[in-house]
Amino acid sequence: MVDSIVDSLVSLAIENLAKVVKDEVVLLEGVTNEIKKLSSTFTSIQAVLKDAETRRLKDDEVKNWLERLKDVAYDVDDILDEWMTETLKSQAPDEDSRSCFSKKKVRSFLSSVNCFNHVVLRHKIGSAITEVRGRLDDIEKDKNQLRLRVDSGERVDSEVRRGEIRERETGSLPNRLSIVGREDEKNKILEFLLGESSGEVEKVYAVISIVGMGGLGKTTLAQLAYNDEEVKKHFDTRMWVCVSEDFDVKRITKSSIESATGTGCESLDLAPLQDHLRRMLHSKRFLLVLDDVWSTNNEMWDKLIPPYQEGARGSRIIVTTRSEDVARAMGRGRIHKLASLSFDDCWLLFSHGALEHRSAEERSELDVIGKEIVKKCGGVPLAAKTIGSALGSRRTRREWELILESDVWNSHDVLQGILPALLLSYYDLPPALKQCFAYFSVFPKDWEIEKDMIVKLWVAQGFIRSDRSRDMEEIGGLYFDDLLRRSLLQDAELHYVQKYKMHDLVHDLAQSVAGSECSVVEMRKQSSLNLNNLRHLFLIDSDDAGDSDEEVDSDGAGDRDWATLYKAQKLRTLLLHDSRKVPNNLFHHLRHLRALDLNYNTSIQKLPRTVGKLKHLRYLDLSETEIEELPEEVSNCRNLQTLKLNWCRRLKKLPRGMGKMISLRHVELEYTRELKYLPQGIGKLSSLQTLRKFIVGGDDEGCKWGELKHLNHLQGSLLITVLENVRSRDEAREAELNKKQYLHSLTFYYNAREDESSGDDEQKRTEEVLEILQPHTNLKELVILRYGGSKVPNGWLGQLKALQTLEIKFCPKLRSLQRSCNTSPCFKNWTSGTVQS
Repeated sequence: MVDSIVDSLVSLAIENLAKVVKDEVVLLEGVTNEIKKLSSTFTSIQAVLKDAETRRLKDDEVKNWLERLKDVAYDVDDILDEWMTETLKSQAPDEDSRSCFSKKKVRSFLSSVNCFNHVVLRHKIGSAITEVRGRLDDIEKDKNQLRLRVDSGERVDSEVRRGEIRERETGSLPNRLSIVGREDEKNKILEFLLGESSGEVEKVYAVISIVGMGGLGKTTLAQLAYNDEEVKKHFDTRMWVCVSEDFDVKRITKSSIESATGTGCESLDLAPLQDHLRRMLHSKRFLLVLDDVWSTNNEMWDKLIPPYQEGARGSRIIVTTRSEDVARAMGRGRIHKLASLSFDDCWLLFSHGALEHRSAEERSELDVIGKEIVKKCGGVPLAAKTIGSALGSRRTRREWELILESDVWNSHDVLQGILPALLLSYYDLPPALKQCFAYFSVFPKDWEIEKDMIVKLWVAQGFIRSDRSRDMEEIGGLYFDDLLRRSLLQDAELHYVQKYKMHDLVHDLAQSVAGSECSVVEMRKQSSLNLNNLRHLFLIDSDDAGDSDEEVDSDGAGDRDWATLYKAQKLRTLLLHDSRKVPNNLFHHLRHLRALDLNYNTSIQKLPRTVGKLKHLRYLDLSETEIEELPEEVSNCRNLQTLKLNWCRRLKKLPRGMGKMISLRHVELEYTRELKYLPQGIGKLSSLQTLRKFIVGGDDEGCKWGELKHLNHLQGSLLITVLENVRSRDEAREAELNKKQYLHSLTFYYNAREDESSGDDEQKRTEEVLEILQPHTNLKELVILRYGGSKVPNGWLGQLKALQTLEIKFCPKLRSLQRSCNTSPCFKNWTSGTVQS
């Protein structure tokens, strides 16, 4: 099912081609006409895509035709992106040279070379446009030979409401629906958990396996038991581990420790991990849930279980699985077979999403059709809930009839067992949302995902288009919420940061949609990759990868593990969860990367300078690596939108040329304590929305205070450190903090030590500067740390009418805060306040 990807790519190509013509971009003579012809041909082809999608299920020629079209659309996107990158460079030229558009009469040799390179690039772009137009002409001819038709027929998958993204009205389903039809099963599980078991004569623990087909609610039932208040009181330790298809003993052991402690666990070898778990569980009554187990390997189970034998009698293990063979492999234990839901229970789940907000008249008109649809769900709660959510946005009786009459209900054999109700829910998505949904298949099953991360990845891939009223991140957030509302995503277990995941069957659907575009593979199994169409890759650390100390020379020679990846030259996403060093020549081969994620790789101390060749790169995550400085070449990544460096504890230096990276929207620098200054030029990044930390530079180095002036799009929270470097009232005014209307949290941090004494003049200057640092009245949280003055501003503090939290710490000279608070008209609105001298 590639309609969503091809249709979106073709739409993007048409849009970008039109932009090139509208903006009168200077290319070679005649190329503008080629671009107009390209656009016209794409438009003609787009009209038959729906017919092609229907026929590709049974016609390999049509399937291949779509793949060729997709390749051309990707190539056009790359070509235009390369040209627009050169336009960006001309807007932010190097300090040492100017582009050939310079009006200086006398040009240096360097400028002449730059001019020559620009002309060469224009020839290259023109030739590439001509080449892809020839390929597209061939595709159009084949369209006619394949007799693809403009589809105006009445089909459910052709009646997508383009652009209709609804904001999420509720979170996940209310608790009262989570237990629909499962009250008796829950009580049986609780009886097993809290009562005696014959199995305890031989073992300290007893096992119960919840068995049933996908989508029946095995995980939901386990969660209901796991979170029961009596269960929480009964067990000393509770652990939840999502196992999935890869029964990795080391990972399960590590996850058990992390679940029990609520904190991360160091990646040790299996033996010390098991020893840690054994000591942790000693003489404690525990509950362990192994969710979604597939392995029937008795030896792996025998290897996993020893640490759990240290627990106290009365401990319990719950296993959820689709197979009774898996349950038997776990040893002697109880098997609880989960049956399908009754029609009445399925109807309740369905009607919650489809009918809850409708009038009595609408309900009466749609009830009969709805009940026929529920019958087709076969007692599977996931199917009833998902199709009900999809129908919630369809207003007319005829739209419901189209769902009921769809041939998709009978397409099980064609679509490899995907639930028809899920497929129909996918067809109901607007085109832009289909592409975003398919992208989830780049993550492994049961992978927990942060909303902020996936939205920024969508933006990096060009899936999100901004409009005049909302930026791309806001629109992406609405897309995400809509997938959540439609039950295509679900909340994961509670974390410090909210995370989400996909049900296995929904993930299967996403994989089917994406086809060979997305892949998840272990490092050692790269040879299995289909490189012809691969665009997005999640590379997982092999079991033995962490034991490799293989050195990589400047050419990356000798590292055979990377050989296959070098050939994936169409790759646009690389999420590298592997502990190996990145070879220096990797980026010579992967020139089309839009997103590169290397986070948590502690073997990375340096980033290859060749990263500067990634001119299409939009997303770079180096969080929790051991990197000490970013190479200067990173500033050549002019399209980079997101740079994540959180928890880089050794990071000391950012590129001097960072001010040239004018596409940057998010720079994340949390917990980078070794970073003592920001490079000058940050103030040129006028699109910046996320900064989190601004270090006020001194006289000799670093970004000056006044560079904050133009960063009026900053959102969320901002920590301002080394504030003592702001030396006067006039300098304090330069940043114009009162214009940062999107900031909701602001922290002022002075680096002077608590016991550091200062003269009266210094104290007066500090107080005068703070008087000028008035935030916008939208501010909700204000934190002041290590302030050396004796009073806080009575003027602007009282004007912060939205302020909810005020925290002041380590300010030994402060004396007049109480008077300021008492005179503040917004004091009654504060939800919390801390004053600690």
